[in-house]
Amino acid sequence: MSRLRLTLVGVVALSTLTVAVNASTPHGVVEAAPRQIDIFAPGPLGAVTVFGDSVLLGSALWGPTLPERLAERGWGPIKFRAGEGYNTRTGKFGARTWLSNWRTQGWDAPNVLINLGANDSGICDTNINCARQRIQGVIDEIGPGHTIWWPQITRLFTALPQQNTWNQALREFANTRNDFFTWDWPAELSQYRSSDGTHLTPDGYRTRSVRMANLFTRDVARAQRTGDPAPLPTPTADPATFVSIPGVRVIDTRVDDGAGPLAPGETRAVDFGDIPPENASAVALYVGAAKTQSNGYFVAGPCGLATSGSTVNYRPFTAIGAPTIVALGEDDDVCVYSSGTADLVIDIQGAFVDGPEGMTFHPLATPERLVDTRETGRSSEVVVPTPAGARAVAVNLTAVRAQQRGFISAYPCGEPGGTANLNFRPGPAWSASAIVNVSDADTICVSSNVSTDVIVDITGTFGNGAGLRYVPVPPTRMLDTRDGIGGWSPMQGAGQTIGTRVAPPSAQAVTGTITMVRPLERGYVTADACSGSARTSSANAAAGAVIANSMTLGISDTGQLCLRASSTGQTLFDTTGWWVP
Repeated sequence: MSRLRLTLVGVVALSTLTVAVNASTPHGVVEAAPRQIDIFAPGPLGAVTVFGDSVLLGSALWGPTLPERLAERGWGPIKFRAGEGYNTRTGKFGARTWLSNWRTQGWDAPNVLINLGANDSGICDTNINCARQRIQGVIDEIGPGHTIWWPQITRLFTALPQQNTWNQALREFANTRNDFFTWDWPAELSQYRSSDGTHLTPDGYRTRSVRMANLFTRDVARAQRTGDPAPLPTPTADPATFVSIPGVRVIDTRVDDGAGPLAPGETRAVDFGDIPPENASAVALYVGAAKTQSNGYFVAGPCGLATSGSTVNYRPFTAIGAPTIVALGEDDDVCVYSSGTADLVIDIQGAFVDGPEGMTFHPLATPERLVDTRETGRSSEVVVPTPAGARAVAVNLTAVRAQQRGFISAYPCGEPGGTANLNFRPGPAWSASAIVNVSDADTICVSSNVSTDVIVDITGTFGNGAGLRYVPVPPTRMLDTRDGIGGWSPMQGAGQTIGTRVAPPSAQAVTGTITMVRPLERGYVTADACSGSARTSSANAAAGAVIANSMTLGISDTGQLCLRASSTGQTLFDTTGWWVP
């Protein structure tokens, strides 16, 4: 049986429990009584039941406790109980009895964290059927309609066969049920101090509580439909066709005389002069932030009209940019708002005109991957075949496994561009979309100033004649899982797909900005027309980062876009325009 012995120097009883102990005796000389902690405050992620044996008991003895860590991440109310000798059976020490009694008393949380097995495995030994039956008994007691998160166990090296048998049973349940998750705790134990291969030091328990709360949230948190779709914005101009403009830097406040960085709360008008055609109603831009001094964001929109959302998110001392398509204001200008102090860099890459001289858009039914140099090998210039007959392509460029800072440029082969389409740094993948003219050989070329792997995904093509035309609108937030805009909250789960209206049913494609907000792990979001078959990425972000990327791609016949996240986090989408026949 798994037992935890402690020397208690002092105890303070509150709504949560803090125990002071002699740090030199993490496994001391007197038994600790079972601990129950009730946190009554509701959280946006929902209620949680936590039940475990002495392996979990330390998470209640040394704070911040596991229930506190779960509450910090948005869970609640929480009922926690752990004790020495607790197991999967019935009776005073049995999970099934406690779960049944709580249900009789009116407590039946939809999310359940079970940390049992160290005691049961000693009885089951290497009998896998015994382990399955004991785990199944708890699952049956919890009942359908619940999500269960159950860490694997560790034992002293002399009991490894028992440990491995129990953990095999847990993995079997996780592999066959979509409501059951297990954590490979044995793989992480080596990072902690343990005198018996099972229990931890006080600091170890504190660290483990943080880790458990993060992983529980990663695996269990899910957005729910909580409201109606967001209202659609009003178009600012009639449908228009696309005219490509060789990359031209319009503003760079780092070097422009008298410009200077934008201050927090400042809005600055950007005049494009005679660069766009006279009848332009919108412009395709790359908006960059440089010499940033704080966390913040830029919002680019038509001057004189209210906007919502964000165009690019920045953090201190890091240059970053994002593409966007922005409707022009009454004076053919664009206004950029900054929430913090940052220099502004804008390159113009195209314009939308009311006339037949431009190109129309043809979205792909599903975004497709054209090149991945992780499979084909790196090159200083990557030649990318494009669909025959296209004059331009809408692509998403991703830099992967870079060892140093750099930038990527995309252009018709043989005509290198003078501006960057994507700035990246070492570490996670970085993405940016672009509309790129195609060479006479039906290719585009992608080059980087430093060595990096490059991924190129295509979402559609541009050509002459019949096709879709662009309808510009003020940037408008259509989805924000943080506060329920678009009808989904409180957090998008790993592997979860969210469908949200981003355009009217008359539209067949949309242009907008996807923002990933502080995913719990490095990951990506894939956007498509709700086909479920896309195998590409639309935005990439490191754990805890806030990263935006604009996309132009097809949508469903009801105006919906589907967004699938690989990592649990918050997901935003801002519509900047849509495409109609």
